[in-house]
Amino acid sequence: MTTSRHAGPTTAVPVWPPRTTSPAAPAPDAVASRPEAAAPGPAAPRPTPPADVAGEEVPPEERPLDPRAIARASLAAGRNASLFWTLAGVAASVAAAYLAGAAAGAFALALLLVVFAVVRAVLPSPGPAAVSVRAKGLDVAVLLLAAAALATLAWVAPTS
Repeated sequence: MTTSRHAGPTTAVPVWPPRTTSPAAPAPDAVASRPEAAAPGPAAPRPTPPADVAGEEVPPEERPLDPRAIARASLAAGRNASLFWTLAGVAASVAAAYLAGAAAGAFALALLLVVFAVVRAVLPSPGPAAVSVRAKGLDVAVLLLAAAALATLAWVAPTS
């Protein structure tokens, strides 16, 4: 006799909870019929930032992720020049390592990290996308520490 683990019919469980609309949101027809909604200008109301249950503003790092905004940002990354400068710097480091030796390539990469640390420190936030990952001070510290470690290893590593 074979037994099944499933005792009854299966029901599909939704992966995402259903979207709820706020009761204060007007119907789309009511918005389109208002004259101020047709031509947004200086008198148009600004969207309010999301608020939690107590009515306080939610910090950006605690807001839920919007997959559409993430997709738009990833598509816009191709138009960001800092990514191409980073690629060019890494390619130059590899070329230096191939032409002049591993130590020269490591020093070139360390110099690239120092340049990125200076750029991240000088430019206003959010800064270049290629080197803006965390808070500005932490980004600069990590880039400088990595540059110092890489230069130290290139200096003490034996060459043959």
